[in-house]
Amino acid sequence: MGVRSWLARRAVRAARVLVVECPGSWAVRVAVERAVRARGWRLALSPASADVLVVTGRADGEMTEIVEQHWDAMPGPRARGRAESAAAVADVLDAAVLDLVDDGTQRTDADGRSGSASGDPARADDSTGHGEMDHGGMDHGEMDMAPDGIPLAGASEHDRDGLEMDELPLRLGPILPAWPAGLVLDLVLHGDLVVAATGSFVPAGASTEAGAALLGARRCDDLAAMLDLAGWADGAARARRARDAALDGRDEVAAAVLSGLRRRIERSRTMRWSLAGAGTVSAESAPGFDVPDWLVGDCRDRLLVLVDRARAAISDEGAHSADVSSAELVGPEMVAALVTGLDVGVARLVVASLGATAVREVVDV
Repeated sequence: MGVRSWLARRAVRAARVLVVECPGSWAVRVAVERAVRARGWRLALSPASADVLVVTGRADGEMTEIVEQHWDAMPGPRARGRAESAAAVADVLDAAVLDLVDDGTQRTDADGRSGSASGDPARADDSTGHGEMDHGGMDHGEMDMAPDGIPLAGASEHDRDGLEMDELPLRLGPILPAWPAGLVLDLVLHGDLVVAATGSFVPAGASTEAGAALLGARRCDDLAAMLDLAGWADGAARARRARDAALDGRDEVAAAVLSGLRRRIERSRTMRWSLAGAGTVSAESAPGFDVPDWLVGDCRDRLLVLVDRARAAISDEGAHSADVSSAELVGPEMVAALVTGLDVGVARLVVASLGATAVREVVDV
């Protein structure tokens, strides 16, 4: 057995799957996650650690380019597939297994990568490894570039020490763990501080979801994302358990899990220490926007709001609704205003604390 075959079989036994959720394919993404865990596989957080790339929904325009960037950054042996419905997930994963263990497929893929590198001077002279780096689709624009394509920071009106190299553009999204699908924040950093930001959504392809997903399940998923980003893996797993129970029609189980989870969050010194006082929002935090009352407070306050809204959606008569009230919606430009003045890590927490269910492309919020 060759080294390539050994690596492929090892990848199949403990495959790591990177899921790219296109806007409008939430239910398909969740179906992939559930199937991955049922097989004893793991979810990858970056292309560098992934064996399988699964795109949910339809990638159009800019999303197609971003998907290809993620694919290019994945090491071999590797496989890819696209699931446009929850029913297609099992077949997509089965096909990925066959591709991973097929020597011919992997050899052709490796030869294609080698040919691409030899024909591309930037890749051919990639001794530092920057050619495999995933920049998240960042457009360097007019920015000066140092050797190896590393962007140089420019002078800034926010400079504190009179030195240049203080300001750097950074794009977050549209694909990140614990991130609303399709959301893009273009930031200007001064050190780790966000001094300016604009928000947008990548154009969405046609929705591939058949039927409406339960609002309660979506809110549980928002809660899981927030807890993952806050570093509480057990809490995130409990939130996903509630999500799956809601999707399976076991509302009483989901509500009980959420009630227990809320008590644990309230008692957790770790959650209080890491989230209390972080990302505090007031009515004046987003000039020019009408900040809704539920946003006011810190990340811990909004974490509890996520729990309460998930419980309410599961327990109330509107549990099977697929949408949220207009008072809850937060547009991308308001998100950008809310993260301005925060450091990048706290900005990520703030976005997660809003909940992907509430972050939409809207004109008036």
